[in-house]
Amino acid sequence: MNSVISDTAEYGCYLYDQACKPLLGDFMSKIDVDVIGTKYNAGGYNGVDNRQLNAVNEAIRSHPVEVVGKKLRGYMTAMEKISVGGQ
Repeated sequence: MNSVISDTAEYGCYLYDQACKPLLGDFMSKIDVDVIGTKYNAGGYNGVDNRQLNAVNEAIRSHPVEVVGKKLRGYMTAMEKISVGGQ
């Protein structure tokens, strides 16, 4: 999935998955679907044109924000792994 989103969004997704998701697990287990909805493809076809996704992904990577984000991530060579909940 992350190959079709921007690098900056992918980094945010990584941070969310590593840090936020474990903290929200207990809370989300108590939330009913009438509050947040159902899974995006529940009961339906979710066909995707890979050529179109690749074109959109290239356009996103070429956006000025992504160009700057790539440069900034290049400076983050000393970042350490995020530790969450004793992991």
